[in-house]
Amino acid sequence: MLRTTWSRLGSTIIEPLSGSNAAYIKGSRCFDLVVREVEAIKAHIQSLVVNRHNEVLDYAGKYTLAGGGKMMRPALVALMAHALVPREVSMRFSESEIGCLDDITPGTILPFLRMAEVTELIHTASLVHDDVVDNSDIRRGQPALHKVYDTKRAVLAGDYLLARASFYIATLQVPRIVVLMTTALEELTTGELMQMDGCFSIERYEQKSFCKTASLIANSLASTAVLADPGNEELELLAFRFGKHLGIAFQIVDDCLDITGNEKELGKPKLADLKEGIATMPVLLAAQRDPNIDTAVRRRFTGEGDIDYCLQAIKEMGAVDEALHMANEHCRLGVVELEKLHSSPARDALEASLKLVSERRF
Repeated sequence: MLRTTWSRLGSTIIEPLSGSNAAYIKGSRCFDLVVREVEAIKAHIQSLVVNRHNEVLDYAGKYTLAGGGKMMRPALVALMAHALVPREVSMRFSESEIGCLDDITPGTILPFLRMAEVTELIHTASLVHDDVVDNSDIRRGQPALHKVYDTKRAVLAGDYLLARASFYIATLQVPRIVVLMTTALEELTTGELMQMDGCFSIERYEQKSFCKTASLIANSLASTAVLADPGNEELELLAFRFGKHLGIAFQIVDDCLDITGNEKELGKPKLADLKEGIATMPVLLAAQRDPNIDTAVRRRFTGEGDIDYCLQAIKEMGAVDEALHMANEHCRLGVVELEKLHSSPARDALEASLKLVSERRF
């Protein structure tokens, strides 16, 4: 039985939204192995952002965490934990009670789950800040936080989520994890600024995508390796590389969905990136062949008809399919890293998660 005392830690726990995004993990067989862990995190994570001193911070933190996110990152951390520990330990995790996540006794699965929660906190904070920077109205199918309150309060709420994540990183009492996760925080900021300044080449786009999307996944999985086998640099690097390839593939597919996806399934408007002047992978691939698109990219699609012209060219050139091929190559490289691990259901599930990323539709 999971302990049910978590709701006592705060004033109100907001019921997570249902919908396609919220069902992402449940509808994906590759995450069946860790459904129990992910459900425990979903039930507990809001208690990490309780603030008895400020009603706005208390509500804002819970509101953003209840938004029906995919929970992909926590699921990946849990799967990596199962894949890296000895098989008998993984089986013991699966057969035993998860217990209270406020207990992070070394030698149990609980530190891994805390790592998963921290990763989701940081990811959610980055979305709050992204929505302010991009002036996005919708996030995860509900009004963005800066539309619920205002820009100033949304920025501060995002800062608060990062502060809580940093606190819980410290509770793990592993200096190497502090280094890895603060590096992820730094690179998140760097990636956002790179996007604001403009990425006019594929090389710079890939650097931005690593910082903005892949770094958090890579460093959280590397941190999971540190928890599983402290001092094993080879294992840490393997987990990092897998996360890097998965994260970059995820971003490229996300770029394609911005052009081809369904708004209801995406939980945000189509063409949001182009309308914000952001050049995505399909656009940059088309720009290599058409100087007019390159010009449009450099002026941030502010010219009359720029977006329509680019979309037509992308379609005619097959640039979306080309971008998806690049995502598939990153997924293949991720599989190469996993093949270095001992065979296990968790390793198979991680491999299947790469396929899920490459084939996702929202």
